[in-house]
Order: sequence, then C-alpha cells, then structure tokens
Amino acid sequence: MTKLFLLKPDFTDSNSDKEEKRYYCPDCALIEGIIKYYPQLEQMIEIHRVDFKRPRQALIEIIGEENQGCPVLIIDNKQDSIIDTSYFTSVGDKLFVNSTELIALYFAEKFGIGILH
Repeated sequence: MTKLFLLKPDFTDSNSDKEEKRYYCPDCALIEGIIKYYPQLEQMIEIHRVDFKRPRQALIEIIGEENQGCPVLIIDNKQDSIIDTSYFTSVGDKLFVNSTELIALYFAEKFGIGILH
C-alpha cells in the first residue's frame, strides 16, 4: 500500500521560538491541496497525519530514524515496476520520496491526476 505522511497543522516549535507561535508545513499544505483537488487519492493511498515533534515513531519503524521528514511518500520496493521510481530512496523493502514536486509527479503517473504547471 502507498503511504503518505504529512505533518498536522497548527504545531508549535519550542526550538524556534518561546512564544509558542502556531505553524504549518508549506510542503505538507501543498500536498493537502492536491488531495483536496483530487479526493479520489484518499481512497488510493493510506494517509497519516503526524505530530511535528520528533521522534515520529511511525516513520522510524518504516524508513528509519534518519528519515523522519515530511511530507514523505512510501511505497513497496516492487510496487511499481512500470512507473519510474528512480528518484525514490531505497530503505530495505521500501522506497520513499520527500519532495513535494516528486510526490505530485508520482501521483500523476500512478493515479492519472493533473501535473504541476
């Protein structure tokens, strides 16, 4: 199954400020927008919204502690033999990519949605 991990919005970052400002991840927001444009994606991928604070255990269990950045799309290593996945990083039996543009490209190639212009 294709898994997508996004940060939940309205998080605070005590490492950046002491005022507890609320933030959102602009890259995750872009992917959320694509999902809003193409709601059928919610039926085709497993979407996980995780907290900003690390460690992000769900990601660690799948692709390792050093790969906790979001957004991240994870697929099985043998899942898409007909789609170019050369831009994915391999970890064990999983492939992952955490570039918004490349996630959008994969969605377009795999699920037939529009492409970034």
